[in-house]
Amino acid sequence: METVLSGPPDGTVRRTALLITSVAAASVLTTLGLSIIGMDSSAWASLVVILVVIIALGGVANLKLRQRLGRRRDPVPDRAADGETASGRRLQAIVSSIPEMLMISRDGLLDYVNAGGLRMLAASSADILLARPVLDMVDGVTSAEIRARLERALAAGEAFPPSEIWVARLDGSSLCVEISGVPMPTSSGAEVLLIARDISAHRRTEAALRDAKEQAELANRTRSQFVANMSHELRTPLNAIIGFSEIIADESFGPTGQPLYTEYARDIRDGGRHLLTVINDILDYAKAEDGKMELYEDITDLHVIIGASVRVMIGRAENADVRIRQEIEENLPHVLADAMKLKQVLLNLVSNAVKFTARGGSVTISAGSASDGGLDIAVLDTGIGMTEAEVRVALEPFTQIESDLNRKYEGTGLGLPITNSLVKLHGGRLLIDSTPGVGTRVTVHLPAARIFRQASQPTLSAS
Repeated sequence: METVLSGPPDGTVRRTALLITSVAAASVLTTLGLSIIGMDSSAWASLVVILVVIIALGGVANLKLRQRLGRRRDPVPDRAADGETASGRRLQAIVSSIPEMLMISRDGLLDYVNAGGLRMLAASSADILLARPVLDMVDGVTSAEIRARLERALAAGEAFPPSEIWVARLDGSSLCVEISGVPMPTSSGAEVLLIARDISAHRRTEAALRDAKEQAELANRTRSQFVANMSHELRTPLNAIIGFSEIIADESFGPTGQPLYTEYARDIRDGGRHLLTVINDILDYAKAEDGKMELYEDITDLHVIIGASVRVMIGRAENADVRIRQEIEENLPHVLADAMKLKQVLLNLVSNAVKFTARGGSVTISAGSASDGGLDIAVLDTGIGMTEAEVRVALEPFTQIESDLNRKYEGTGLGLPITNSLVKLHGGRLLIDSTPGVGTRVTVHLPAARIFRQASQPTLSAS
């Protein structure tokens, strides 16, 4: 802090003392001169005194004036200039530390770039960039529309909305940035402050994920197509095996002569039928995965569908000592559905229910109207049940829940996934509510759009 003296400067004191000394010397010399020429001593003495007093008073007044001016000097240092300098240095440090690229464009030419921009552009110095057209830094892969919009904004000094562009770096590489611009107040030229953020890593990650997704979809389509082709190739000879084994087992052309041959023929037939079921399941799942499964819709009576499904499963249920019951709502409306696929849904659900229900248990098939105007078909069993985690596993293709009961009948683990796909194909939902040791309830919910309601007949009044 500067110290300000309250008294006059040393030079002022010296000048005042010199002035008084000079006056005194002049007075002495004047007295001597006047005494030599014989002037009256009283007159010249008075004159000298007056002169000395006037000069002394002038010196004293000069001294007091300088003291007063010295006291009025501002004791506070000029901090405005220092503050401006410190603020400028602080602002420069902040701008330099920002990782984003800051550029100022004047009439489309680069007028300023911060340290973050130099790093993004792989430039060692701003000198090689300044005064170059900003558009020269835009890579050719940037769309022509965005490039034209940026050019107009820079030329007119207008705002530029956030957009993605590719920037060409000095090392030959390129990076994707999200850039925006705001106009800057200026008296001459069109100045725009551009702010760019590097998003190359995000775009590369998105591109890698997109490529991986496309590769996975391609592999899935290839797998599904292969499975479908192989299923068709396998079914043709398999049908012949099943047909000929049935002829032998039934002894259609006379007795074989050896009962053991007939038993082997039955084993071949049963194994062929099981293998055909497996192949059909795989083929159906492949179609569902490829989106090639189609519905052949018609007005369908659920009583007929449920009755046909029970007749198919009644033999297996009796062998397993499992009772099947039906609880169908009266006046159940018809539905618009693919009868064959709806029957397949019920067969899969009833088959699973019988399979996982112990001897002496029961399976109940019910159907009735839902609260939202749709229709619910439910299969309830008293089997082993499942946890929530096991339900999720059961809905995954080619998986089976490990238990003692699931080895009674071999399978592919496609029953529930295919059923779920068929229900979704009808616009419905498959709901599973299961409790270990209690049982499982699987509900097929068909939407209201699938319900076919006949218009009521008008009542004719007697005339």
